Amino acid sequence: MDRVVTAWRLTPRRRMWAAALGGVLGGSLYGFVMDGASRLGWLPFDFVSVAGIFSLPLVMGAICVALSAPAQQARMKYWFLAPWLTVALTYAVLTAVQWEALICLIMLLPATLALSSLGGVLAGLLVTWLRRRRHAQRGIVGCFIVLPLLLGQFELHMETPVELHTVQDRIVVEASPEHVWATLLNVPDIRDTELQWSFSHAIGLPKPRAALLNGSGVGSVRDLYWDDGVHFREHVTAWEPGQRLAYDVDVTPAREALRRLDTHVVIGDRYFDVLRGEYQLRELAPGRTELTLSTTYRISTNVNAYGNLWARHTLDDFHTVVLGLLKHRAEHLM
Repeated sequence: MDRVVTAWRLTPRRRMWAAALGGVLGGSLYGFVMDGASRLGWLPFDFVSVAGIFSLPLVMGAICVALSAPAQQARMKYWFLAPWLTVALTYAVLTAVQWEALICLIMLLPATLALSSLGGVLAGLLVTWLRRRRHAQRGIVGCFIVLPLLLGQFELHMETPVELHTVQDRIVVEASPEHVWATLLNVPDIRDTELQWSFSHAIGLPKPRAALLNGSGVGSVRDLYWDDGVHFREHVTAWEPGQRLAYDVDVTPAREALRRLDTHVVIGDRYFDVLRGEYQLRELAPGRTELTLSTTYRISTNVNAYGNLWARHTLDDFHTVVLGLLKHRAEHLM
């Protein structure tokens, strides 16, 4: 009896999905190659740059659409959403290989998704324009691939801006300034139940565990201990009991621990640094105090506008958690 063997055929529908998969894989592969080349110093730009943060996801989205099937390239919805699959695959692999990169990736996600969609739209429009005029489409991917390299060369000749910013938050404490002052100088044994929920801690940034003062007055040192072995020092520069405590921040002891959390941007490096902070206490009424916490930081990148959004949000988160902790202790541990 003859056996009939039906060969698996690449039907038009299967061919379309294969092209879609090729586009997603092509965009992700480009991202992996460029990320690895950047880490090895083979590119004319750093990751923290316009070329690294903004143009890479745009090119990944463009490659995803440019390598897809004509039926997919004809759909505007596909231009917007298909690049997100490329981003998702890239994020999944990078996180699996280097878990500590997750914090940085989450902070980049809004811009990455938007720019990958923009790249998909640009590629879709260009493909449509060329097809209508019966021009060759082979050069589309190549044109997009060189975009980060061209931007990187341009950035080499730009002067990187250096900006100082101060973030300030306040809270009202039902306690006297003297009691609040005594509470904030030493804050030992911080428990999770004392800390408010914050987005920054939810994505993996370490939580505070203790703040211990050595000495008193100007010149004394306050040691801050966080999770994951992070240890800062605050060198007191102003000491006005019940009114004001100012300090310079020394991140040197924490640098290696912070580098394990994020290899791209480390507090104290050339991109970002926390410089100084200050507590101010103002009596509103007997037994009622307004407590203000401010932090001054330096940011020095070619993407300061985007970096500032996250820096301010993260410091606001930190201030809210610390002020809430001090309020709780001052009001309940009297």
